[in-house]
Amino acid sequence: MKKLLILFSLCGCYLAQAQTLTPAQVQTFKAQVQAKNQSIQTMQTDFLQRKHSDFMTKDIESFGKMAFAKPAKLNWQYTKPYQYRIIFHNNHITINDAGKVSQINADNKAFKKINNLIIGTITGDMFNDKAFTISYTKTDKSTLVKLLPTDKKLLKYIGEIELYFGADYIVERVKLIQPSKDYTEILFSNKKLNTNIDETNFTM
Repeated sequence: MKKLLILFSLCGCYLAQAQTLTPAQVQTFKAQVQAKNQSIQTMQTDFLQRKHSDFMTKDIESFGKMAFAKPAKLNWQYTKPYQYRIIFHNNHITINDAGKVSQINADNKAFKKINNLIIGTITGDMFNDKAFTISYTKTDKSTLVKLLPTDKKLLKYIGEIELYFGADYIVERVKLIQPSKDYTEILFSNKKLNTNIDETNFTM
C-alpha cells in the first residue's frame, strides 16, 4: 500500500508539472520551431529505437544513424544489431538489407504523404498538416506535441504520434503509437547541424 501511495504521489507531481499551452503560447512555440527549422540545412544524429509490444516480455532495441539534407534527402541507417539502410531521394526509396539492394518507385500520393510525415517528424515542421488534430503540452524538460490522425487510411497504421521538443526547439524524441497501442520510440542524440554531408550518404 505504501508503494502504491508513493507511485500515485509521483504521478500527481508529474501531472501538476504538465501544462497545456495557451493559444498564444502555441503560436510562440510554433514560430520558434519554424524559425529554427529554417536555419537548418543539414542534420546528422545517432538514434536509439525501441519497439514495444504487449506480446513481448522485453522491448526490442536497435541503434543507428540518420542524415538529412534539405529539401528532402534522408538516410536512415541501422547499424546494430543488424545492418539495414533506407534512402529517401527524388521520389524513390532505396533499401539495402545486409547487402541486398532494392529500389521502389514511389511517385504517388500515398508515398508523398508518408515521406512528408517522416521528414516532418524529424524537422518538426508538421503544424499545418490537416491530416492531424494537434495538441501542445509543456513540462519542465520538454514540449510535447501530440498528433492524432484524421485520415482514415493513416489511422489504420498510426493511432497517435508524440513529438518531444527540447529547449533548442528540435525534436529529441519521437513516439509512434499504433492503433493496437504497441509503439515504436526513437531517441536522438549527438545531433550535428549544418555540417557538410557527403552525397554518398544519399546514394547506394
